[in-house]
Amino acid sequence: MPKYRIVSELSPGAEHREPRGADFSRDGDRLVTAIKATNLVAAVAKASEVLVGEHRGRRIVSVEEIHPGFAYSDEEISRALKRATRAGIPLIDPGDFEDDTTPFCESEEFNPTVQLVAIALRESGLVLGLDTSVLANEDDEPYVMVEVHDEARSVYFSRGTDVRRLTDDLEAAGWAGVLAVARALISFSNKLH
Repeated sequence: MPKYRIVSELSPGAEHREPRGADFSRDGDRLVTAIKATNLVAAVAKASEVLVGEHRGRRIVSVEEIHPGFAYSDEEISRALKRATRAGIPLIDPGDFEDDTTPFCESEEFNPTVQLVAIALRESGLVLGLDTSVLANEDDEPYVMVEVHDEARSVYFSRGTDVRRLTDDLEAAGWAGVLAVARALISFSNKLH
């Protein structure tokens, strides 16, 4: 059953009304409760019940679904990466990744591989809104921003990391290395939601 988050704020009273969510710096005044419901309508109905309990005297700011997180097998990721196309042209060819070379080496090929895998995950529909930006202003420590665009809410979420963290297996070679990058990107996108 899906989980939903109910967020409420202290109500300032009828004499002084701020726009809902206007002051996000008062996070201490916010109360968040997670509930299970069959759908959003049921969650909103439960939210009105919750108002009687711990949220009494507060105003509901939002009721939203909590992202369950993506979990895919290597076979599902492989199929998605192989079928990802842009303008009818495949984005990734498994034959381009030799079995004896690791994508992560101190070479210039790793950053484009990360970006290509992120695009392929997005274009295949596996991780909607996923993108990366490599900030290579430091030669020895390139930094990457992993971004997710939530189109439903028109919000971008991003998190920065060292390039080395964009693979869950630094020793993986060939296609296994590409899958290691994909698994790391999926993990980052789960944390962003």
